[in-house]
This record gives sequence, C-alpha cells and structure tokens, in this order.
Amino acid sequence: MILRFLSQIPAPVWFALGVFALWCLHGPLDDLVAIARGRIPTPSDLRKAGKTKEWKKASAEHVPVVSGSRASMTSDPHARLLAPSFPNALCNDNPVNVLEVASVEDTRKMLEDSWGIMNRADLVTRIYRLLCGDHSKGYAALRSRCADPEWVERVLEDLDKTVDKSTMDVEMCWRIHRFLNNDRGIQDVEFAAWDLMRAAMLTRSGFALGWLSEDEAWDTLALINHALQMHYSSWDEAWEAYRLGRWLWAAEGPEEEAVDDMHDRARGAYLLGKRGLWKSLPWDAPIPESRFLLLDAVAAVGRLQVLSVSNWRKASAWERELDAQARWRTPLAMGGKPIVH
Repeated sequence: MILRFLSQIPAPVWFALGVFALWCLHGPLDDLVAIARGRIPTPSDLRKAGKTKEWKKASAEHVPVVSGSRASMTSDPHARLLAPSFPNALCNDNPVNVLEVASVEDTRKMLEDSWGIMNRADLVTRIYRLLCGDHSKGYAALRSRCADPEWVERVLEDLDKTVDKSTMDVEMCWRIHRFLNNDRGIQDVEFAAWDLMRAAMLTRSGFALGWLSEDEAWDTLALINHALQMHYSSWDEAWEAYRLGRWLWAAEGPEEEAVDDMHDRARGAYLLGKRGLWKSLPWDAPIPESRFLLLDAVAAVGRLQVLSVSNWRKASAWERELDAQARWRTPLAMGGKPIVH
C-alpha cells in the first residue's frame, strides 16, 4: 500500500521534496566539510544573518598551523611560552608551537614596512617599549583626559578644524568619541595585552631573523607571560583586552570594522572555542623565571628608561618591577645614563 501511494506522487513533488531535503542537509554537510578541513563551522547566528560567506573567509584565513600533534602541545612548556604569540601566528600561517616562522623574508618585510625595524637594536628597543606600555599607556591617558569635559570640548573643537587634512586627527576624534560613549565597555579595559602580545610576535620574528638568540627569545617570552599574568586572570580576559586594544588602534569606519570584527571572532574561536588552542594551555601554568635578557640587550644600545619619582609613585607593580631591573643595569655609579621619563 505504501509503495502504491508513493508511486502516485507526481514527479514535480518528488523534485520539490528532494530540493527541500538538500536544503535541510546543507548546513550539517557544510559543517562537516569545515571540520574536515580544520575550520570552525559557521555559528548559527551568522548563518541566520546571511554571513556564512564572510565567516568562511575569516575562518579559512586563521586555521592554526601546528608542528607535530595538537595533543603534544598540552605538555609542551615551549608551547605555553609561545601562547601570547598565537593571535598573530594565526594571521601569518606561522606554526603556533615553535619559534620558527613560515617565511623569513615575509617576516623581514613585515618588520621593515609595519614597524620600521631594520636590525637588532631596533628590534630589542621596540619590544622593550611595548613592555613599557607603548600604546596601552597612551590609551589609558586619553581615557583619563576624556573625563574632563572642558578638555574634550577644547580638543574636539581644534580637531574639527583639521580632520579633513589629517588621518591622525580623524583617528583621535574617533577614539575620543569611543571613550565618551564607553563603546564596547572600554572604560574598564586594561589595554596592556595589546602591547604584550605584539611583543611576543616581535620576539618570534627577531629569533627568525637571527637578531635574538634562542636563549634570549625564550627568556623574553617568559617575561611577557609573567607580565600578562600580573595584568590579567585568564586567557579570556587577556584576549578581550587585546581585541579591544586592536579595535581602538585601528579606528576604522563601520565597513572595515565589521570585517575586522569577523576576523577577530574567527581568531577568538580558534583560541578559546571548544577545541581552542589556549584551552589546553592553563593560564596559571608555572612560567620559568626570566633573567631579563632583553634589558641587557637594550642596555647595550643605550636605550633603557627609568621612571621619574612622580611616575614611579603612579606605576603599577609590573612597571616598578621592570624599572627596578632597568636601574640595576644602568647604575649611575658605573657611568650609566638611563633615559628618565
């Protein structure tokens, strides 16, 4: 009886049912293909919003490259030291768990074009500046100034005269408004991760180009991990700070911002998702004590800084620790002439 009933169904109906079945299976099949390729399936909210294509692109551009097996990373102390460099490694197809990079020449070009780093002295100085809070201190200072209505009114009035001629002024105006509106909750963000995780990337790059020894690289990564643990309590907190620091730095319009948000969501999924890279690397894992070899390198080129008395009083525990190490390496009794700031 069932066969007779089925045989009486018109061909167009069978065709429609087939199309409907394929449509229903498209999502699950698409997810299986993504998983097979090491990618993360499209989140349901993005699929409903019609953003599957954008997610696939962002996801494909950040697939982790691992040297050896993922399982071995859990017990690999070097993988844990490299963990702060993961966000940038995902963007450059670099293996996440070894110091080596995918392309030395691409790394050299990136350092020259994006950072103005041409040699060892440039490299160690820039890493040191990031450890001192290169961008994060500036953002914190701007946030503090934005609490003064008179300052805001005066500066915005001045910027309004120059925004048509200066990209930097456009970005400054954008950032001031973000702080005033507390967009994305940035009034409560500690921005240090934006500097520290980029310092980890530069450390890897410096080793790849032969400007840092392996001993210096691991020691500097230990120092960066120590600093992160002093500022944050989890990978989630550190990633959120890094992501928002990058957003504030980029200062982009709505379209570019949407693209960057998609890319950061993909990176975040690879880092903190169900099988995220950071999930297998405990945040509070013991970190080898750093010998501050980076500061020895910076002292050798005469670019160490020490805090003034007033800045020392306002400094965080991390800033005071770094300052103490800088002072030890440039004692005035030995002819040292550190830069006071």
